[in-house]
Amino acid sequence: MGSTVLEAHGLTKIFRHTPVLDHVDLTVEKGKIYGFIGQNGAGKTTFLRITAGLSFASKGTLSLWGRQSRADLQEQRKRMGCMIETPALYPNLTAFQNMEVQRLSRGIPGKSIIADCLRLVGLEDTAKKPVRNFSLGMRQRLGIGIALLNTPEFLILDEPINGLDPAGIVEIRSLLRHLNKEYGMTILVSSHILEELYQTASQFILIHKGRIIEELSDSQLNEQCKRHIAIKTTNPQSALLALEKKLHTEQLRLMPDGTIRLYESLDDVETVARLLSESGILVTGLNLSGDTLEDYFLRKVGKASHESTVQV
Repeated sequence: MGSTVLEAHGLTKIFRHTPVLDHVDLTVEKGKIYGFIGQNGAGKTTFLRITAGLSFASKGTLSLWGRQSRADLQEQRKRMGCMIETPALYPNLTAFQNMEVQRLSRGIPGKSIIADCLRLVGLEDTAKKPVRNFSLGMRQRLGIGIALLNTPEFLILDEPINGLDPAGIVEIRSLLRHLNKEYGMTILVSSHILEELYQTASQFILIHKGRIIEELSDSQLNEQCKRHIAIKTTNPQSALLALEKKLHTEQLRLMPDGTIRLYESLDDVETVARLLSESGILVTGLNLSGDTLEDYFLRKVGKASHESTVQV
């Protein structure tokens, strides 16, 4: 239980007779960066708002660090930092003044923490600049800085790179990695910019129409998306041995469905086919495969939508 930060079981939220979250089961483990992936309206923000205590579920249970009563959840949320939707900022105040307002309203001791947080998000040189003159990227970084005021163990960010230019996106990515590596901070970050999450997160949660359709690690996702030659034969074991011997490679894998994945010779499919034929192996399928993250997500979404339609 000590390594589990968040657990949700059967979490459901109904809005106007429509499930926004539909029996969500989810676990977040300590010390990892989770990419929460879904299209706009998939239910990401609703889940984050419930976790942060800004909304309530219709049914199901939520626990933080093993506690799930309403009073315990409120206490445990003091260990969290959140930026959900657009940061609420006072445009006529400076970054320091905005953070001081938040620090006092939340009862966080020690004024020195403000300078530390501003330095952490790269805003230490904005002492006299009002927030109304900030770029979108600076506002996003200030929002993250406010979320860090209480030195959280668990950081929740909702679309933190939305609308940022490439330089701003890189800055946020570097910051999240730094917080995770140097402070051991557990991070749950939602986005519909999939390739950026691909470069940031170590775990991925795919949500579609309020349902979790898959959870997988970065290594599992890399395996699914990695470019390869997919080979189907009537004798997979013999084909595997033949390819190892003739191509002098170990860059292949036999999948549970009998398909062989060859991660080399991607530009020379004809040679692979010829080698198998010369070995007396009948090839029934041979093609280049492998998804981008967008391809993979859309394929999963399409499958989930089809299964939902069939069940109905």
